[in-house]
Amino acid sequence: MIYKLKGTLTSAIFVVGVLLILSLVILTPMLSILILAAVFAYAVRPIARRLEPYLKFHSLAIMVAMIMVILPIIAILIYCVDSLIQSAPTIIAAAKALNIGNLTTESIQNSPQFQQYVPATIYPYLGSASGFVETALSDILRGVAAYLVSLVQSIPNLALELFVFFAATFYLARDGDRLLKYVDLTIPHERKGFFANLFRETDNVLKSIFYGHFLSAMIIGAISGIGFYLLGYPYALFLGIITGFLQVIPFIGHWPTYTVLALYDLLTGNYLRMILVIILCIALSVLDMYMRPYISGRYADIHPMIFLLGFICGPLLLGLVGFIIGPLILGVAYAAVLAYKESKENQSMGKSNENEDKS
Repeated sequence: MIYKLKGTLTSAIFVVGVLLILSLVILTPMLSILILAAVFAYAVRPIARRLEPYLKFHSLAIMVAMIMVILPIIAILIYCVDSLIQSAPTIIAAAKALNIGNLTTESIQNSPQFQQYVPATIYPYLGSASGFVETALSDILRGVAAYLVSLVQSIPNLALELFVFFAATFYLARDGDRLLKYVDLTIPHERKGFFANLFRETDNVLKSIFYGHFLSAMIIGAISGIGFYLLGYPYALFLGIITGFLQVIPFIGHWPTYTVLALYDLLTGNYLRMILVIILCIALSVLDMYMRPYISGRYADIHPMIFLLGFICGPLLLGLVGFIIGPLILGVAYAAVLAYKESKENQSMGKSNENEDKS
């Protein structure tokens, strides 16, 4: 018994396993950043391969690819923050002009737009909207203020996370093949078929997420931004970015942005633009109905509920990076199930073929 225990404690697998667990504990504070860096490294590597024949050096190609992928995202974030700051006075002025704080049942019923489009039969069901609107606005403002304060307080930690993110993205993109070789050494020979299927299905799931969801969201956001600009909305690019971000989330899509704009046009009396923005919204819904399944179906047909849970639960657990990591982890888990199912089917087919050969 003691001999077996000594043999287990001194075995290479046990020592490596303990050290890997301790390493995981050490990396826990930056684990989400490392996973996010692995995702970006996955997106950077194909671009770097295309640039390498022109730049000659592999590391230089990766650095240029990182700039091409990450800098636009940083520019979009800076633009969104700047647009929020600039639009705040306009939003406050519009709220005062609409006199939302004094909105009551009587003022609603006396509104010409309300009397024209809303049947009189629903008047008895109207209650005072002032309390609800004021509470909602105060909660939103308090939440934004608290988030900005916490963001300022976490600037040193944020700078450290960004440094780790850029460094990890570079080294994972450059040395990812070596890491895969080390992983391959630990896989038993009888399990290599399952892991080969797992890697293949994971690659298909990642492509489905990147192309089927992120790319389609970028297209919808770009079309929306152009449409908002042509229709004369202020901050058209910012509205297009918000639309693209919401488009990524299943069952939500671009409808919230268009609904708010349509209601704004209704309240301000711009009925022609309201009709046009509704038509644009319906047209984009039809486009998304055909585009997203077509692109995603070329790689992996993932149920929308998986992405919905990932987008909701990911940020609750991991913060802002959870919007990306949450759906990815659930998607990879889905790929593991597919790989296991395929390996079992292959084993069953192999056994049936052996029985046929014997007979």
